Amino acid sequence: MRFKQVLIGIVALMTVAVAAVGVMGWPAQSVQAAPPQQSSEQSRTVTVTGYGSAYGAPDIVMVGLGVSIANADVKAAMDEATARMNAVMEALQAAGVAAEDIRTDQFSIYQDYGPMPVGGEQAEPLYRVSVGVTATVRETAKVGELLATAVDAGANMVNYIQFDIADRAALEAEARDLAVADARTRAELLAKAFGLAVGEPLTITEGSGGYVPYAGLGGGGGMPRAEAAPISEGTLRVDMQVTITFALVPAS
Repeated sequence: MRFKQVLIGIVALMTVAVAAVGVMGWPAQSVQAAPPQQSSEQSRTVTVTGYGSAYGAPDIVMVGLGVSIANADVKAAMDEATARMNAVMEALQAAGVAAEDIRTDQFSIYQDYGPMPVGGEQAEPLYRVSVGVTATVRETAKVGELLATAVDAGANMVNYIQFDIADRAALEAEARDLAVADARTRAELLAKAFGLAVGEPLTITEGSGGYVPYAGLGGGGGMPRAEAAPISEGTLRVDMQVTITFALVPAS
């Protein structure tokens, strides 16, 4: 009888202990503190993209020109193209273009069958040899004269003209400052619409829109005496953009 009473007492104690565990949330490692909640004011941000453009006069120009020769004898075509291209390069250098500013960028040989004759047999193909160079001219006012000089020396292709600025760092810096100012203005307008103010920038991403050059003048051909082409260098535009995330704070 005494043993039965002791056993009942032990079971009762165990029941109380289990209940205590359930009430107090044991074991201890299962209890985790909830992370502090960030206030809505701290998480308010606005992301905007600003744009800026700066303008400047070009100081260099890249001219793509060359020679194209067709002949039934491929070796003859190649020899003539080589001789005329050498004469063109020598004429450019004599006119003030540095040797290191003349770069060969095209050389091709292909068969040119021409149009199929009506009711006749296809003629023997001609071999067309084309050689092209890019000349960097550092005196932009002389571009027209140099084109005439190249044509007189034997060039019969003028593929492109592209004006550029040798060092665009100053224009990029100006365009960047304008883009940042534009981004802040946009952010302030958005913040004001909701009764808030712009705080510190949190993230900044820069993107370059590049620059807009003048390009043109395709094709070309030999003439008894080439006149200087009327070339207008115009103005180049350098574009920059920045994307900024600003914190939003209560308006004062």
